[in-house]
Amino acid sequence: MGRDNMRRQQSTRIAVCLFVLGTLVSSSSPISGQRAARPTSVSAQTSPDVSNVIDTYCSSCHNGRMRSPSGILLDQFDVAQVAASPEVWSRAYRQLQAGAMPPVGVPRPDRATVDAVLTSIEQALGAQAKPPAAANGQEIATRLATILWNSAPDATLLQEAQRNRSSDPAALEHQIRRMLADDRAQAFVSRFFFPWLELDKLGNSDPDEKYFPDYDVSLRDSLAKETELFVLSQLRDDRDPLELWSADYTFLNEQLARHYGVPNVTGPQFRLVPMSTPERAGLLGHGSILMVTSRHQHGVDAAYTTPATRAKWVRLHFLGASLPNGFPGAQPVKPELPIAPQTRALPAEPCANCHRNFFPLGYALENFDPLGRWRTHDQVGLVDTSGAFVDGTPTNGVVELRQALLQYPEAFRTTIAEKLIIYSSTGSVASSGTPETLVRARRILRGTSKPRWSALIGAIVQPKSVAGE
Repeated sequence: MGRDNMRRQQSTRIAVCLFVLGTLVSSSSPISGQRAARPTSVSAQTSPDVSNVIDTYCSSCHNGRMRSPSGILLDQFDVAQVAASPEVWSRAYRQLQAGAMPPVGVPRPDRATVDAVLTSIEQALGAQAKPPAAANGQEIATRLATILWNSAPDATLLQEAQRNRSSDPAALEHQIRRMLADDRAQAFVSRFFFPWLELDKLGNSDPDEKYFPDYDVSLRDSLAKETELFVLSQLRDDRDPLELWSADYTFLNEQLARHYGVPNVTGPQFRLVPMSTPERAGLLGHGSILMVTSRHQHGVDAAYTTPATRAKWVRLHFLGASLPNGFPGAQPVKPELPIAPQTRALPAEPCANCHRNFFPLGYALENFDPLGRWRTHDQVGLVDTSGAFVDGTPTNGVVELRQALLQYPEAFRTTIAEKLIIYSSTGSVASSGTPETLVRARRILRGTSKPRWSALIGAIVQPKSVAGE
């Protein structure tokens, strides 16, 4: 019996370490089975902090005796060479910042230690990075108009550019607030926020009337309108971007209020409605998000939520942390039964030991059905929302999930800053973050005393003068 327990513990440690590596290493990693090339210049402050954490929390599993099939030997990795493997270490940075590693069941460093390691990695990644060049007034005006309106600058913006006032952060933020108050700012929501939140896929949803007889296209459009008006209000009120997840109000018309079970809202027009209970606060309570992260194809599994999809959405959009690669040949779920209860019953190896690092993010949203309605029971019985975040914080239901996520505010601020940087340079949100966008996002956020939309956007269009680079 003792040997069996030892084997199980060793197996669990290997699975856990595989999870860590899955988040760190891509197939193109330059350190697979070999040392990275020595960089020409690396901050001397990098080595002690990162070395201690690697030795304490990683290398005990990846030391040549307990090694993963990837062949990565972390005890041989010289952390003074962080800058030589920027892809690996930028991924590690995002995972650490999000609290997504070390995984469940492994000793974790305290927050101060993690912060010190993040600073060291950030310094090493940025040691050779050049800040973007300052833009002139005309360039800033064009960037702003393109990002916020998807159009050319108006007369007021051009006049400000001619006066060279764009180098003044306060004047620049004033122009951003003016532009966000304009109706043309709807283009910013439709071209940036909807693709980023994956709501551009909402039109592909086709709920089976067998399971959802009350659904029609007008409901889908109302769900999208709610999120559009909510995001616009956050932008126009110049809130901290973090409030996208915590704001205690939304926009409803009678149809949507009835869908959510909110009383005393009549008529087709949308209006701001304070939410008396915390379950609907912020984006996690929006039916548009809950619908686009559920299954809506016709067939035997058309009526089910999917905890994996919802967990992945939360990880990517709040935490900015990618999921590990799935194990090949993983046991499939039965399509004729709800998915969430089945995933809880999967075997520890190779499934549950990895799933428990992120599936609870999806389990916590199980009180919402595939159309975003509140429920206490699914097709087989009482809904189970129990779980814990990877750091042990309870996530039993959407309220506790939100509280757990909000313990990592910088993870979301970094995520949204990186996406805005990518959008401002490419006009799309399709690309993933790079080491360069990570370094730039962190420089901007460190140089922004009050994280508001106007300050963040201003720092992106004119980073040198606003972020102090």
